[in-house]
Amino acid sequence: MTQPSIWQPLNHDTILHSVEKTLGKKLSNLLRHRNSYINRVYELEIHDSRERIIVKFYRPGRWTKEMILEEHQFLKELAAKEVLVIPPLEIKGQTLFEFESIPFALFPKKGGRALDEFGKDSWEELGRLLARIHMVGAIHQSSHRITWRPAVATQHHLEVLLKNDYLLPDFKKSFQHITEMFIKKADPFFSHHEFIQLHGDCHKGNLIHRPGEGIYIIDFDDMCLGPPVQDLWMLLPDIPENCENELSWFFKGYEVFRPFDRRTLKLIPLLRGMRIIHFAAWLAIQSKEAGFAKHFPEVGTARYWNELIKDLQEITYSIAD
Repeated sequence: MTQPSIWQPLNHDTILHSVEKTLGKKLSNLLRHRNSYINRVYELEIHDSRERIIVKFYRPGRWTKEMILEEHQFLKELAAKEVLVIPPLEIKGQTLFEFESIPFALFPKKGGRALDEFGKDSWEELGRLLARIHMVGAIHQSSHRITWRPAVATQHHLEVLLKNDYLLPDFKKSFQHITEMFIKKADPFFSHHEFIQLHGDCHKGNLIHRPGEGIYIIDFDDMCLGPPVQDLWMLLPDIPENCENELSWFFKGYEVFRPFDRRTLKLIPLLRGMRIIHFAAWLAIQSKEAGFAKHFPEVGTARYWNELIKDLQEITYSIAD
């Protein structure tokens, strides 16, 4: 059964009015819905101008005000270092606003081309980009965001799933068992490694190329405190053993600015296990919303849980004791 939409207060008129009031500028009637399942994102246009802006309404209850402001601060710090990110607009000293208890932020529109494949030059450029992000991230030793290690992040995601009826009763015991075993076996491998502020969800979908400027990294929603390899592994086309060239090119760019601890490549299978559980928890949270089944018709079924548990078993049993 779906729950009443948390986005009910948002419509064409209320969005335009709230943004006009915040900006202090009149908008045209353009309101283009941009692709985003978690949040609500729209493209708007300044009246009598070609200037476009993006308004991002954050899903209520997913982040605290402090967590969102930490993301904005990180983006501002990166932009100040001329790292290719898109920081929020600051209006009267503020970057976070609210409409009907829904927090929102405004960003300048920056279009770009999606990156489907990386060549040698792109891998080196990515290396330099992520190293510069990590140089700023390394300054931060604490965070309002989650710490990305099994005993913290995965434990939290397990608790979310156990409290949600999205996890089918017939699979609850086996899922809990294998996840607790995964946490116990995997977490010690994260000790004694560097933990810094990260993008956290670095994959091709969060990269755009702007001609004459370079590769931008977008969508810092899943920013976290974790090992730098978290921002690398989802970009790789295969397991590290089959990505010798890609890693060589990436390290060449990355190590222009800071060293990369190659020992942390061994964390990648564990990070994959963490992501499997994380995504299941994400689906559980969204499952009560209208349209969920249309977007995710295969998930949550007995087949889905059976395959997920088998994947976790394969990863967990391969971890050395």
